[in-house]
Amino acid sequence: MPWGAPVPASGPGVYLVSANRDPDDADSEPAQRVGVSPAAVGELLTNCPRLRLDGIQPAASALMRRLEAMRPAGEPVLYIGLAGSSLSARVGQYHRTPLGAAKPHAGGWPLKCLGGLDQLWVHFALCGAVKTVERTMLRLFCEQVDERTASVMADPTAPLPFANLEYFTREGRRVRKQHGIAGASTRSR
Repeated sequence: MPWGAPVPASGPGVYLVSANRDPDDADSEPAQRVGVSPAAVGELLTNCPRLRLDGIQPAASALMRRLEAMRPAGEPVLYIGLAGSSLSARVGQYHRTPLGAAKPHAGGWPLKCLGGLDQLWVHFALCGAVKTVERTMLRLFCEQVDERTASVMADPTAPLPFANLEYFTREGRRVRKQHGIAGASTRSR
């Protein structure tokens, strides 16, 4: 489904946001189509005046560079998420959550810092055991990012999709992306 369109699935499941319309398309270069937007970064800094990068108030250009370093080069998958009750409702919340807002879907906020959101696609699947499926998808994603690509990312130890901020290892340990950005939502911290 195009980003912003309602997902026609009311049951639980998983979804991913991609720069590619076809989930099997490995030939196009998504990085050329969708990048960090200076306007969106400015909006985030305005909406979240307490935002910090490595403990200091950042210039927009520094925040843009850090956000760009959170994305595995050339990777079309930008976010993997789950919906415990309704894919349609959860993805709709993601669409409607303003940049920097804590509710209703604060997770995956970096996605809203991209320009060309209207060029993104939401791929989804109804399933049970959504936490297990999402965790498996994230783990498999991290495992397929090659070492050279991971080495230039903001956190080489957590080569997650661009807008995902944490995952669980096979052993159940939570791994958070060490991106150095704090205060990127209006929630109390």
